[in-house]
Amino acid sequence: MQQVYTARDEMDANFVKGLLQQEGIQAVVQGQALGEVWGNLPLTAKSLPSVWVPEADVERAKPVVDEYRRTDEANAVDDAERPRATWTCPNCGEKVEEQFTQCWKCGHNRPGPDADVVA
Repeated sequence: MQQVYTARDEMDANFVKGLLQQEGIQAVVQGQALGEVWGNLPLTAKSLPSVWVPEADVERAKPVVDEYRRTDEANAVDDAERPRATWTCPNCGEKVEEQFTQCWKCGHNRPGPDADVVA
């Protein structure tokens, strides 16, 4: 077996595994059980989940993994390019992301539906 992908997390690793399996390539995820104990462990690229395939399938797996990386990178959006919608806490003035109902800084409840949400 040879490693063909180092994932961000368990879900990312299993997604790539599924892509490979759709192409008829046997794949396994190594290191996914470590996610349960990561809290106090020093993380390195070697401790992240990884996807492995049989030696004979490495060349077939590379284009699948490369295409996934390109697509994943193209879909990643920098906050500077597309900032998230926010509301301003009337109590402390902190900007809070739209999905939250309380201010993370002071705990004040989000204002009613008439409040300004900035995109």
